[in-house]
Amino acid sequence: MYNYILEISLISLIIAQGLKLFTKYFVTREWDWRVLLSTGGMPSSHTSLVTTLTLSIGLLVGFDSIDFAISFVFSAVVIHDSMGIRYEAGKHASILNQIGKDIAHIVQRKELYEEKFKELLGHKPIEVFAGFLLGIVIAIMGFCII
Repeated sequence: MYNYILEISLISLIIAQGLKLFTKYFVTREWDWRVLLSTGGMPSSHTSLVTTLTLSIGLLVGFDSIDFAISFVFSAVVIHDSMGIRYEAGKHASILNQIGKDIAHIVQRKELYEEKFKELLGHKPIEVFAGFLLGIVIAIMGFCII
């Protein structure tokens, strides 16, 4: 039973990462295979993973169990981090990259500005919500299968 919870949670993560390929294509009309291994984007795979984990624990072990309580708190931290801290860090990276472009012509050590910071680190609320819904759907489908 416990391996099932791990398996269904990892399946949720993989499905969410795979969906990023299609949502990115829908927006850009270009296949970008790098999104399969990247953070950020639609839907949030981290949110999908922890939502599936938490709901599966609740359905199989009980919503009044210590396992569910621990998983719920863990999930809240992961989701808050993806929408808050990592999203803000991505905005900072974007600004720093722009500053680097703006001042590259006047600096002595241009190599300092050749490497760009990764900008897509966190998630917009809609991306987290999509990951949350996906996680719920996969957990319920998995529960119905077993």
